[in-house]
Amino acid sequence: MLSSSLLEKFEVQPWRWHTKSLARDAGRLQKLASKTDPNDAEILKDACDFVVGFNMMGLHKVEATLFYPWMKKKLTGANLDNPELSTAFSSAIDALENDRLSVASLGKNISENAMLACDPNKTESRRAEAIAEVAKHSAKLSNLVNRMMTIEDTLLVPAIGAIVPTNEQKSFNNKVVRRLGLLDSRLHLVGMYEAISEGNDSKENERFEEAIPGFTRKLIPRWRRKLYVPKTYMME
Repeated sequence: MLSSSLLEKFEVQPWRWHTKSLARDAGRLQKLASKTDPNDAEILKDACDFVVGFNMMGLHKVEATLFYPWMKKKLTGANLDNPELSTAFSSAIDALENDRLSVASLGKNISENAMLACDPNKTESRRAEAIAEVAKHSAKLSNLVNRMMTIEDTLLVPAIGAIVPTNEQKSFNNKVVRRLGLLDSRLHLVGMYEAISEGNDSKENERFEEAIPGFTRKLIPRWRRKLYVPKTYMME
């Protein structure tokens, strides 16, 4: 179970929320695929483009280039006096990186089957099979991301909260937001907000309000209406 006191010291909350958002979207994609007819496959492909091509790829870009290298630097090697802890953290990060590769593979499979489902040169039964594959692999994606979140919240998040100074975490968090880009970060923020709201966790809602400036929070309904819903309406 995630230590509440250490979670309060963890300042890179958008990473956790982005992961929650991907797990949520993968689940919504599975539900959409399970009721999609081959004649509506283009709509399913649009949903796959958002979940895999935007949400997952955005998260992985940050994790591969910023977050995992930063965690390794802070939690392993010479930075820790305890070799056993360093080894445990290194193993956990390696496991997450392997899982991230599996997530990417599932995402590729989902995208390929979504394209196949839209191919007019394929028979209707083959296109229906491709849609079923999207549903199956979306469910696997959601389960895997949720499992990764358990590892993150039980081991790595508390470790960062305990070891890395708050001001350094905040500085790193700003770097993550800049890497996402202005427009994309708005879409991701709405997805994070939606995932948190569905969780009905009052503490998580409080953390969101503390981490996200009031002016930005006031813009979320507008960004949701103007930017987010046009790309995700089929999964609502």
